[in-house]
Amino acid sequence: MLYGAFTSLFLLAFAILYCAESLHLGMGSIHNPGPGFIPFFSGCLLGLLSIAIFIHGRFTKEGTAGFGKSSKKGLWILGSLLLYVVFLDILGFLITTFLFLILSLLTFQPRKWTGILLISSITVIISYLVFGAWLKVQLPKGILGI
Repeated sequence: MLYGAFTSLFLLAFAILYCAESLHLGMGSIHNPGPGFIPFFSGCLLGLLSIAIFIHGRFTKEGTAGFGKSSKKGLWILGSLLLYVVFLDILGFLITTFLFLILSLLTFQPRKWTGILLISSITVIISYLVFGAWLKVQLPKGILGI
């Protein structure tokens, strides 16, 4: 419980700082998003999720059990996020995000490969359509140019 509470409060503080800094970049509008638009809402989402984790851990029995089991999974995801950042410019958004989602799904919900590949593909396609095609965000193309 103590680790979960500490982690969720740390993430909440990080989210607040992240949102504050993204405001300095400029929000723009929904039709013409500025460089701080996506980071701001990502920080808001992180803050809301950290509050939900804190409340869940504080007021339910399930929140107090099993942190040791999930800490390895958390470290695995943290490591894969670091690799995501390293390879994002090299491999591009589509490939790197696809591989990251596969690792994430394998870590938390062992499923059949067909389900993992389907979920990862659909998520990457929807992300690309929303951010790349609709909002015209310049996503890293990588060495393959995709």
